Amino acid sequence: MVNPETRADSLLRQLTPLVLLGVLATLVFEPWLPGAAWLKAQFGEQSILRACVAVLAAYVLLLWGESIRLHTILTGVLAAFRQFDQQAAGAPKARNPKARLEAARLLIAALGADDPHVRETSRHNLARLVGEDLGPAPEPWRRWLAAQEAGDKPA
Repeated sequence: MVNPETRADSLLRQLTPLVLLGVLATLVFEPWLPGAAWLKAQFGEQSILRACVAVLAAYVLLLWGESIRLHTILTGVLAAFRQFDQQAAGAPKARNPKARLEAARLLIAALGADDPHVRETSRHNLARLVGEDLGPAPEPWRRWLAAQEAGDKPA
C-alpha cells in the first residue's frame, strides 16, 4: 500500500517542471494561444500575464507549505535520533515512539533513492534505530514498520 504522503510528494516533484514549462510556454507563445484575443478583450491586455503570475504565486505558496511539512518531519527525525542516542548511552527510554516511527518511515523511503550513498546511509541509520539490520531492500523494513504501527512488540 502506497503512503498518501509519498504519492503527494512524488506528484509534486513530477508536476513542478510541467507547471513551470506550462507557464513559460504560455508567456512565450501568448500571441498564438487559442482564445488569447478573447481573454484580452474580456479581462484586459495583461490578463494572460496576470494569470501566469497568479499560477506561479499559488505554486510558490504550495512549495512553501511543503517545505514547512518537510522541516517538521526532519525535526522529528532528528529528535528521534537524539532520543535513540540518549537511550543507547544509558539515558531513560525514548518517550516519543511516534517520532521514532516517523524517522523510520522517512529512512525507509530514502532506501529507494537513486543515490547509492543515500541508500547506504539510510540503511545504516535504520539499523541503528531498529537495533538490527534488515538488509538493503525496503520491503523487510516496511514489514517491520507495519508491525510497529500495528502495535506488535518492538524489535
